[in-house]
Amino acid sequence: MTDPQETTPPGPAPEPGRGDLLFLALLAAALTFALFLATRRLDFYVAEEGFLWYGSIGVAHGEVPLRDFYSYDPGRYYWAGAWAKLLGDGILALRLSTALFQALGLFCGLLAAWRLTHRRWLLALLGLALLVWMEPRNRLFEPALAMAGVAAAVSLLERPTLRRHFWAGALVGLGLFFGKNHGLYLGVAFLLLILLLRWRWPAPGLPDQPGLPRRLGAWVLGGVAGASPLLVMFAVLPGFFGSYVDSIRFFLEQGRTNFPLPIPWPWRVDFAGLDFLEAANGLGIGVSFLLFPVFVAGVVLVLLFTRRAELGSRTLLLGSGAVALVYMHYAFSRADLLHLAPSFHPLLLGLAALPTLFTGRRRLAAGFAVAVLLAAVTVFGILPGTPLYKELTVHPYQPYTVAGDELLLLPRTVRLLSWVERKTARIPASEPLLLVPNLTGIYPALGRRSPVWDVYPIWPAPPRLDQRMLDEMKAKNVRWAIVTDYAVNGQDELDFAHTHPRVAGYLEQEFEPAEKWHKKPGPWGSVLLTRRGP
Repeated sequence: MTDPQETTPPGPAPEPGRGDLLFLALLAAALTFALFLATRRLDFYVAEEGFLWYGSIGVAHGEVPLRDFYSYDPGRYYWAGAWAKLLGDGILALRLSTALFQALGLFCGLLAAWRLTHRRWLLALLGLALLVWMEPRNRLFEPALAMAGVAAAVSLLERPTLRRHFWAGALVGLGLFFGKNHGLYLGVAFLLLILLLRWRWPAPGLPDQPGLPRRLGAWVLGGVAGASPLLVMFAVLPGFFGSYVDSIRFFLEQGRTNFPLPIPWPWRVDFAGLDFLEAANGLGIGVSFLLFPVFVAGVVLVLLFTRRAELGSRTLLLGSGAVALVYMHYAFSRADLLHLAPSFHPLLLGLAALPTLFTGRRRLAAGFAVAVLLAAVTVFGILPGTPLYKELTVHPYQPYTVAGDELLLLPRTVRLLSWVERKTARIPASEPLLLVPNLTGIYPALGRRSPVWDVYPIWPAPPRLDQRMLDEMKAKNVRWAIVTDYAVNGQDELDFAHTHPRVAGYLEQEFEPAEKWHKKPGPWGSVLLTRRGP
């Protein structure tokens, strides 16, 4: 006989009411902007944050990402550039604009977490944990999109209507606008969920139960709608489509999407010479990496050994599992804290959902165990790496003004910025200045634009791009350059002389140190060069 539980699925999960949505929105805004006010002046990542800052200013003044300057995908720059029109070009304005996107992402994360509990104090604690993991500030788009993916996945599993398939596709398209990796990640996650809905999900009990072709059609149509800003750019901006294709070609030539690092598994922590906090930090990061594959494998087992009729009560666990599966690639592509943190949120939400697998006292015990685990990896894993923790504990920052904004910076950053400002004070603003390879943030700090397309030349350049930079230098009559002694992962083959041999050779043959009596390089191994002759 057929088990009646197999044919009587649970009813659809209740939707949050207007009061619930208002509370979640206010909570996300309060948490985000409390952290923003406390940290907005702390630190400055000259390379990565400067890369975003440079692009947002360019977009605000009419430049096109990828076409007019090397960049990530255009979505984040148009978001920041649009706000720069209102708030200005400063670094604090940029941080406020990214905080606004951060608040939207945190709202999505809390909306997903609402399926676990309606207790507001628990939601506030979980929201705080999600917020702490939203690091670094120049990559707030990544966790925001990942949490939006979890919220959309839960919504789709709860009520798999054609409309929700459309909106899931729209998020995939929007993700593509912000990053090819996000489009791919979300696309794979939702495709897996759509197949799950077709082959393993309990009957939804809806009058209209669409088949797989209609589901996929609605999803693809939504993807086109979500990607419409990108499609419009293809159609109306001359040269942008070719630049977009070249950006795909570039990484295919590289054969990788990042500079890999050994995975810091917890058993690799070398405790010799470490104090308690340092050892706990290493273990916290290592355990966080380990949780990714363990959690994903656990979700697969849950899916395989759970009766169909019970799957509908585990939407957050399954939805976060699908998103965590794909964002695990981001974390492991360069296994450090700066890549773990932006991809951790689907995992965090999924771990928080684990107690729903149990009932009664077992659920309470599981909830307590998960709470302790999440608190431990948050306090010992990510928290020590945040600027606010550093400021509250070791006070490493010094005041310094960057493009009119008063900041508190690390001494090494202060030394670099002050050295560059002194050395370039005699160079007219109209005179092109080349900064390579990892000094992108110096351009907006000085109010300058790069004379070359590749504003962040840390990747090994194919001959055509190496020659392009050389041709641009000659065409712009570049007579001044600052070059740092920089090698990715400490690998000499990835320093500028090896990644851009033609440009480096030109600098060596045609340029000389501007101040020959200074034998020591400046901060970060920086040297100011000037071209010989007129």
